[in-house]
Amino acid sequence: MDIEKFVLKHNIDHSNSPINVDILEQAEKAIGVHFGEELTEYLLKYGYLGFEYVEFYGINSRQGLKSDMIEQTLYLHKYFPATASLIALEDQGEGDYYLVDSQDTVYEYDSSLKELRKTSFSLFEYITKRFEEAKT
Repeated sequence: MDIEKFVLKHNIDHSNSPINVDILEQAEKAIGVHFGEELTEYLLKYGYLGFEYVEFYGINSRQGLKSDMIEQTLYLHKYFPATASLIALEDQGEGDYYLVDSQDTVYEYDSSLKELRKTSFSLFEYITKRFEEAKT
């Protein structure tokens, strides 16, 4: 099931103050990473997504560059240089982060071990997978 169908079919939480292209471009400059096509669509259409216990970082027009996706990405870039080319997507706790690159590929970063691992998922595949897991 694709992300749009999943969002329509389930009670998915998302931003009621989406961003525009200007804020998107400011965010890219602030973190120094270009957003991929899926991440761009995700941010412009939804701002962020949450379902059950799963919540993904995002950007909304009220917080702008103070949004959690920007703040967390800058934090990770500062303290964990291996993440410098990636954008924070999800914190699963205990130092286990999921990030996305400019081609919308998702990575796992274990901050305690300082290990970065590429997953086999694109952004939308990963979001859908996590939401499917939360349904059960």
